[in-house]
Amino acid sequence: MKGWVACAFLVATASLTVQAAIMSEEDYSKTMKQVAQQNMALGKSVASASETDVAAASARLETLFKDVQAYWEGKKVDDASGFAKNAVAAAHAMSTAAAAHDMAAAAAAATTLRAQCASCHMAHREQQPDKTYKMK
Repeated sequence: MKGWVACAFLVATASLTVQAAIMSEEDYSKTMKQVAQQNMALGKSVASASETDVAAASARLETLFKDVQAYWEGKKVDDASGFAKNAVAAAHAMSTAAAAHDMAAAAAAATTLRAQCASCHMAHREQQPDKTYKMK
């Protein structure tokens, strides 16, 4: 019985200390910069047919987009959270395709992922006069 109580206490304590990965627009911007880096790495990996690199980039993108999805769900912005959810699914599909040695499917999933990015950018991002971007 003591073991169960201790375990429950540890789980409760751990859940209190876990914070959302994206807490502010600054955090969001940093995450998007990581997405851009991983997306570029993914493009090179798909072009070179490097299954290992596709798997690594897509796994990182899946994690990042889960954070993005949680951010938009917290803001109750359904279309943006939907784009992020679809990006998570596309990143997962890329990992699966790379593991199956199917680079054509990985490339198709990468196209799907980029379409989600473009759709969200069109709906929720605007360019400033200094050529930087901010969320609408």
